[in-house]
Amino acid sequence: MKNIFEIMKEYGLEVPEEKKKDFEKTVLDNYKTVSDYEIQSEKLKTTEGKVTTLTESLDKFKDVNVDELNSTIATLKTDLANKDQELKDKIADRDFNDLLKDSITSVKGRNAKAITALLDLETLKASKNQKEDITAALKTLAEAEDSKMLFGEPEPYVLGKGDPIGSVIKTGNQDSDATMRAVMGLPPVTTEQK
Repeated sequence: MKNIFEIMKEYGLEVPEEKKKDFEKTVLDNYKTVSDYEIQSEKLKTTEGKVTTLTESLDKFKDVNVDELNSTIATLKTDLANKDQELKDKIADRDFNDLLKDSITSVKGRNAKAITALLDLETLKASKNQKEDITAALKTLAEAEDSKMLFGEPEPYVLGKGDPIGSVIKTGNQDSDATMRAVMGLPPVTTEQK
């Protein structure tokens, strides 16, 4: 790119040295180079593209009712808060039930359902220190006359003795095997067959 003073010399114009700085400043203030023009032109094209894109994007929302949209957002936020609370309540119930079950097992409760039915569950759930309050309530039940039978070691399960089908009893000199064989029409067993 040629300097402005070189271009002027080609056309027979010359600026005295003491005025060159003022002349150059005036030219730069009023005129831009081709490279400056191209840079500004590119910026303008980019900006025009952005404006077109934004205008197209905004046109998609021109028929949207903002009040209705805000109402829907508020409803969704409320629903989300309700679901969060419901989930927290379910987790708290699960944790409470696990704590209650473990506590009943630790005090050797025989029938968890019967013991649970005797407790004030709502008060225990609302308690700040559930573990200690559950333990105290179970201790009270274990000491009470009408409910102490629900606590203690489980009674052993006794299996019946004897043959569930029945048994053949041999009495006296009767040989019940021989009698049964005769009834069935089988020949008697000899000592050689035994």
